Amino acid sequence: MESKNPDSRNELRRATDDFEAFLFHRFVDFEKICDNLPDAIYIADKEGTTVYVNDMYQQLSGILKEEVIGENIHQINREKKLYTNGILPTILKQERRSEKIGVMNRTNTTVYITGFPIFDDNHELKYAVAHDRNIQQLEIVKDQLLHLKEVQAKTENEVQYLRTQQIKQVDLIFKSPQMYQALSTALAVAPTDASVLITGESGTGKEVITNQLYQASSRFNKPFLKINCAAIPETLMESELFGYVPGAFTGASKNGKTGIFEMANSGTLMLDEIGEMSMPMQTKLLRVLQNHEVTKVGSSKAIPIDVRIIAATNRNLLECIKEKTFREDLYYRLNVVPISLAPLRERKEDIDVLVHHFLDVFNKKYNKQVEIYSDALHLMTAYNWPGNIRELENVIERLVVINHSNVIDKKTVSMVVGIPDNDGYMSTEKTYNLKKATTNLECQIIKSALTEFRTKRKAAIALGIDHSTLVKKCQRYGI
Repeated sequence: MESKNPDSRNELRRATDDFEAFLFHRFVDFEKICDNLPDAIYIADKEGTTVYVNDMYQQLSGILKEEVIGENIHQINREKKLYTNGILPTILKQERRSEKIGVMNRTNTTVYITGFPIFDDNHELKYAVAHDRNIQQLEIVKDQLLHLKEVQAKTENEVQYLRTQQIKQVDLIFKSPQMYQALSTALAVAPTDASVLITGESGTGKEVITNQLYQASSRFNKPFLKINCAAIPETLMESELFGYVPGAFTGASKNGKTGIFEMANSGTLMLDEIGEMSMPMQTKLLRVLQNHEVTKVGSSKAIPIDVRIIAATNRNLLECIKEKTFREDLYYRLNVVPISLAPLRERKEDIDVLVHHFLDVFNKKYNKQVEIYSDALHLMTAYNWPGNIRELENVIERLVVINHSNVIDKKTVSMVVGIPDNDGYMSTEKTYNLKKATTNLECQIIKSALTEFRTKRKAAIALGIDHSTLVKKCQRYGI
């Protein structure tokens, strides 16, 4: 709106010319830029005359540009009452930055206003600028931020829970010198970042020792992941370990994937059943361990990683090296500190304490008070336990669950569980028929292994025989 006073018109024209010159020297397409901002902009000269407002100002306030450009902000506030708690009079008076909450009365829009002065080269006030943001938008942003914080807190709680589950275990129960030596080695190497290779038959406690290593390490409470190398298909192994970028291959997620190594960064990664990893993947794993970096599938950018490796296997890796199914250089990279776990049959001292420990655990779990007779315990101690501690735990749980008399006797162990009573074989025979007793014992051991490991292939590995040999024996015994 143009003033009727010629002097005022000239003064306004000069102010506008000055402002346009100011904009020309400092901005490119100033108006186009400001009109596309999500916030309102209001500019007055040092006298308080409005020289510019942007499109968002019109939208938020409901006031047209021509209603205010050329008008003095003091007059606007007095006569039109367009604002409540406007900020520009304060900026013109105090010549310093200020912030407040105001209301645009026509639209009843509450805005968060930031006001600031602009000075000329002589440090004299030239313009006062108000930047208005719809408070409702800030509330939306605030709600989104609170939601993100809730999601982050939930995620952190889930990660902590999963990490707790990763290291959740029964107490390390043992009495044998072999386990004492293994634990001593684990605790000695735990504070370091040295790679550890844990070997032993299935069920001997490799994961338990891994948990002990992690809990005693300097990386405790940092990422701790476990991956079973035998459980991941060869075609997916690389993308699981190293991740992939969007569009890396057909069927890849459009968001890409973070690999296990990257997720375990700064923490510990257990590679269980490392002996099952293919030779091509062994080569890629070796490169990661040597260079301390991973490259996602479909990318050429290397990502630095700092991961402590604990590997475990039930295979004899030296034999695998001879058979050319395992890389020798990878073996020595992993086998910085070896820990070998003896099978349960070679540490009979542990059977007694483990039996009583598992009895306590399952009595509490099933609300029972089952006890074991000494002759039954003696029979269990004499058994070879091809499935090791895992089989023993399974057997004790089964004995507690099916028990109705609160006692486990020799007959129950022999007949129900499948552990052979050797004295029974001898007492029921007219003569010492060694061949028949041996056959019965072999049959019972095979049945026990099949019960424990579910498949003939896994049972054959535990029994230390070929799969084809086990199939033939099962056919012979009608198992």
